[in-house]
Amino acid sequence: MASAVAFRLHGYALMVYLALTRWVRLREPQLRQQLHRQVHVLGISALPVIVALAVLTGAAAVTQVTALAGTGSDVAQKWLFYGLFFELAPLLCALVLVARSSAAMASELVVMHLHDEFIALRRMGIPAADFLLLPRILGMALVLPGVTILFQIISVGSGWLAVALLHEQPLSQMAGHFFDLADAWMTLLSLGKSAVMGLLIAVIACHHGSSAERSPRAISDAAIHAVGNGLVAVFVVDVVFAMLAYWLR
Repeated sequence: MASAVAFRLHGYALMVYLALTRWVRLREPQLRQQLHRQVHVLGISALPVIVALAVLTGAAAVTQVTALAGTGSDVAQKWLFYGLFFELAPLLCALVLVARSSAAMASELVVMHLHDEFIALRRMGIPAADFLLLPRILGMALVLPGVTILFQIISVGSGWLAVALLHEQPLSQMAGHFFDLADAWMTLLSLGKSAVMGLLIAVIACHHGSSAERSPRAISDAAIHAVGNGLVAVFVVDVVFAMLAYWLR
């Protein structure tokens, strides 16, 4: 058990090292094209789910909080920023991408391994890790902050609109109070949290996909490990950044 955990952590560390040391290779046209493909697959195709979840989450959460604390309460406005904007938006977006993409990414890499695509790339003189893994890792690290920004804007706007309709409060008043309490550093910290979550989600999926055994059963095993360990990583990062935010405040 301990050796298996050590093997996984070592594999994750190697993937992170790959991303941090080889990212400059994305200047090459082939790799840049792969990165664009991953941005579309991981991010753009997830926008309908992200938008729908943001609208529903913002309206439901803000309505409940303002019903309990009052529309003009500092508690409600602080929860809007720290609870919804800083905490829930990055976490929910990360969970959506884990659910949508981790299993697919790991399974796709296992299938490529079964069809000897890694070996074929090496024979053509193309580093398989650069071509197959690097765009996926950095693509997820770029996509998650992007969809988080969209989620934050839509969810807060949805919450303001819901309160304005139910409690007949002017949008300008709620927005002004929100921006008075908002913290630019916390906003940047939320995006940094999203980037780290995205990096680790892809690192874990790529490790389990590229190191799996050459058997059909490995497809489901890699998908299960990618999703399960990805969820653990997301919540660990969330706790670490929550502690950091508490210290900064």
